[in-house]
Amino acid sequence: MLFSVIVPVYKVEKYLKCCVDSILTQSFSDFELILVDDGSPDNSPQICDDYAKQDNRVKVIHKQNGGLVSARKAGVKIASGDFIVNVDGDDYIKQGYLQEFANAIKEHNVDVACVSYVEDCEGAIKENNDLADFEGFYDREKLEKQIFPFLLKNKNGKSFPSTICMKAFRKTIFENVQLSVDDSIVMGEDYACVKPCIYLANSIFVANKCLYGYRFNPKSITKNKKAFDLYGVKKRIEVIEKYVDLNAFDFKEQSYRLITHSFFNAVLSQFNRREKYKVIKKDIKEALKTPIYKNAINNCKSKDKQLRLACFALKHRLLWLIKIYNKIR
Repeated sequence: MLFSVIVPVYKVEKYLKCCVDSILTQSFSDFELILVDDGSPDNSPQICDDYAKQDNRVKVIHKQNGGLVSARKAGVKIASGDFIVNVDGDDYIKQGYLQEFANAIKEHNVDVACVSYVEDCEGAIKENNDLADFEGFYDREKLEKQIFPFLLKNKNGKSFPSTICMKAFRKTIFENVQLSVDDSIVMGEDYACVKPCIYLANSIFVANKCLYGYRFNPKSITKNKKAFDLYGVKKRIEVIEKYVDLNAFDFKEQSYRLITHSFFNAVLSQFNRREKYKVIKKDIKEALKTPIYKNAINNCKSKDKQLRLACFALKHRLLWLIKIYNKIR
């Protein structure tokens, strides 16, 4: 079997049928579909079971709620395909999605195949071809020369798109990395897995086609601002350090920029907490003592203006300024 398509399912009753139908009606049919019910309290579990009764390609896992990462792990553990494809339960894939991956694998024997996506904002469709500049086949030598210089984050703030959806990964590479990602990570969980997979790959193929449908709801994002784990960045970087040799190429310098940028976003999110400023300030200052953060902030060098400002604010503990930025952005 070529593909195992893993779909985490949690509170996606409204979109789940569209998602599953878009997968089961693909012209390329050599795949299994693994629906992972992550303890969803709506009617999603029953919908999953109904599909399993109708199509023998569908497998269903019912588990206690543990988050997106834990759901993907549960799926990959029972996957029998040579390649893993991830689709979120409230998204969908366009016709030809799996065929595009299959063509790249057949023609180039790649370890990772990538496509781009469309943003579906309540029916308004907009192409977002973030991989247009990377189109084509990359063997290991070309990867090292053309992708590795910004695999994590280059001086201009550019990095290779690290969405876990829109890609097909060879299971022998993907499985170990995904299982190393901490279940508690809820921000940046994609890049913790994808960046090591790209590093470990001997070849990749990037298609200049928007074949994934990403449902984007700006109103929902605005209403549901959260405070992310201040130590989540450390957990993500630990996965990267496990598989990526930071002493190779210029990855050490890139990691400083990635850590600083990611930690700044986590600090920024703290001001979404409904707590007194002095309490939030104390927590942030404590996190700033973490060696991996201190080292990255002190050594971060970038030409990107936003990252330089973020680094300056963190280095000089200008938390009041970050609070204002969070309010006006």
